[in-house]
Amino acid sequence: MKKLFYCTILSFLIFACTKDKTEEIDVLPQITEIGANTAGVEIDGQVLIPGDGINTGYGGASMIKGLDVTLGPNFITSNGNDSFTLFLKNLKRPNGFILLINIGILNQTGNIFTSNSPSLPEIYVGKVINGTVQKQFYSKENSCEIIITKLDFTSGIISGTFKGNVFDENNKVIVLKNGRFDVKIK
Repeated sequence: MKKLFYCTILSFLIFACTKDKTEEIDVLPQITEIGANTAGVEIDGQVLIPGDGINTGYGGASMIKGLDVTLGPNFITSNGNDSFTLFLKNLKRPNGFILLINIGILNQTGNIFTSNSPSLPEIYVGKVINGTVQKQFYSKENSCEIIITKLDFTSGIISGTFKGNVFDENNKVIVLKNGRFDVKIK
């Protein structure tokens, strides 16, 4: 019995030490409304979560953020009567997707539907191969829904979910599911 026990343990250790290291799998963050600076979406069955990276192309190494929020200059002082853009990219992965949500004026919670590009709001997805965008997809009129669940200018928290379809120039569709973001803007 002891031999069987030791053989089992030895087999387990050998298997654990020789197991191939595979690329870690990205998991969507929880849906929160606390200013966690998290975001993610499932694009055509593949999870995109922000991942920081290094840019060495401009005279030295600098950190590039995988989650960017861009506010118009008067966004906070005007309680959202200025532009709001959210950009997701995983710079640790040379293949996958990038996603941009450009809402435009964001001054209340509730449902927002995309307009025809280049009108706002819009969602853009780029298919990335070897670090370069190879294919582009855009939302159409009412093809995507963004639900702003929290918009708190006092605490600086913007949270929401999104889903829908985006299309390339040949009308090929890719599906966005389980999108979420929870950002602290100040």
